[in-house]
Amino acid sequence: MTVRSILWKYKPRRDGTCNIKLSIYADGKRRFERTQFYTSPKDWDEKRGRLKRTAPLADKINGILTRLETEAKGELLGVSSSLIRFVAQYVEDCQAGLEDLRPGTWKKFISFRNKLRAYAAARELDDITFEDVNMRFYKDFTQFLRETGTGRSGVANHIKHLKKFMQMGLDQDLHKNIAFKAKTFKAEKIRPNDKIYLTVEEIEAMAQLDLSHSPALERERDRFLVSYYMVLRYGDSVRISRANIIQHNGTTYYKNTAEKTGTVSFIPVKPAALKIIKAHNYDLSGDTNQEANRKLKIIAAMAGITDDMSGPREGYFPKSGLVTTHTARRSAATNLLLSGVPLSEIMQLGGWKYEATLKQYLLAGGIRLAELSAGREFFR
Repeated sequence: MTVRSILWKYKPRRDGTCNIKLSIYADGKRRFERTQFYTSPKDWDEKRGRLKRTAPLADKINGILTRLETEAKGELLGVSSSLIRFVAQYVEDCQAGLEDLRPGTWKKFISFRNKLRAYAAARELDDITFEDVNMRFYKDFTQFLRETGTGRSGVANHIKHLKKFMQMGLDQDLHKNIAFKAKTFKAEKIRPNDKIYLTVEEIEAMAQLDLSHSPALERERDRFLVSYYMVLRYGDSVRISRANIIQHNGTTYYKNTAEKTGTVSFIPVKPAALKIIKAHNYDLSGDTNQEANRKLKIIAAMAGITDDMSGPREGYFPKSGLVTTHTARRSAATNLLLSGVPLSEIMQLGGWKYEATLKQYLLAGGIRLAELSAGREFFR
């Protein structure tokens, strides 16, 4: 479903001005509705679907066009203002390239849509409307996510998505519900020690596990190791291609184009990584991120990665319970830093555009980082 203002140039008036129409696309059909406004093509911004700011009465007319588009969308969504349908339609628009978002950004909304549908089915609800979202819903939806295996960071992300779509609906005048703005209606903040990295020894412990009795776990472990060895995001590791493995001066490299950012990087492929990739016939595709996270927690526990990560007055919480697909890339960046690799080099290997972004991944600190700094000329 899309609603957009366009300039109808096919039948200009004698003075050269054209009618501004609403282009409405829904259920595979497109129709056009005229508005009361006319303008010259030179005053129309095709990309924005609005009058140029220099056009007469531009601000007022553009504001009315926004309202007309919102009203048309509301009619298409129905009187019930279904939150599920709203999210599903947004995902469809993203898939059709109608929203200016990279796939790596909007694909996370697919999981949120699926969780909403699963929740509705589990609670025997025909729908979830914008008006249904209150503190009772927040608590029950959060509990549902936890009971169905969603980790703490996953729950936090889904609540962020819920608030995002509620705000989008509010901005488009599809509802008047502001319960989601309450201070207690919030995504749980993930504590610093909830974001972990695995040491070289812990990575090796996972690599040495004999998982031949469980091909599904073995495949997930191998994909995790390749992500670690090659500093890859999960979304990039599942897209590994033989065509992107190249030889240069006797060394094997992998050319990676990041799905999320489009950044191109070249990564040396260590023999252990190449051996794994060949063993899987250059195909590491597979599970959803959520299913992969569930398996990785099992694998990490089997590898003995069970340090207590609980805070004061909390029960025992093993480190294995915090391992996710993202832990591989974070561990690679941190261990590279601890081995003395400069930040600029780590940025190139992992395809980070900004040093500030990379620093969010680096979890080395305290005495370990101080030991690394002790070797610098400044401290001698």
